[in-house]
Amino acid sequence: MELRHLSDILRPESVVVPLQARTPEDAIDVLVNSLVLDLPGNSGTRQELKAAILAREKVGSTGIGSGVAIPHARSRSLSYPRLAVGLGAEPVDFRAADGEPVNFVFLLAVPEAAPKSHLTILASLSRIASDAKLLRRLKRASTATALYSLLADLPL
Repeated sequence: MELRHLSDILRPESVVVPLQARTPEDAIDVLVNSLVLDLPGNSGTRQELKAAILAREKVGSTGIGSGVAIPHARSRSLSYPRLAVGLGAEPVDFRAADGEPVNFVFLLAVPEAAPKSHLTILASLSRIASDAKLLRRLKRASTATALYSLLADLPL
């Protein structure tokens, strides 16, 4: 499967506005739940994926600055990359490099056997986050539907 746009890995159901979270763990929990709703054996997948993302977060913060975090992990439970996005009502302290709290979270999960796509998608998400004009538009979305519409056709 060739990945061209965010809509190739992002479903409307995996966009959460407003993301209700007080901690990075809360945000990760909500977004993981939105990712695994349609997966068989989703309870085990949810636990495995959340544990992998939290383990990665312990290695170093995924708060990249400008109010954005990209928690991510590889998972043996997935057969293709998945993305969830949350726009928070209240900022969360992800211990970002710039010291600013986070209100926009991309949560990425990729198959364990796909390290190349993992890096490619992370680079694409970082480019989106570094485009100040685009990021302002994304952060002004008032509904999940509006945010998904802005994200869907963005290139990977």
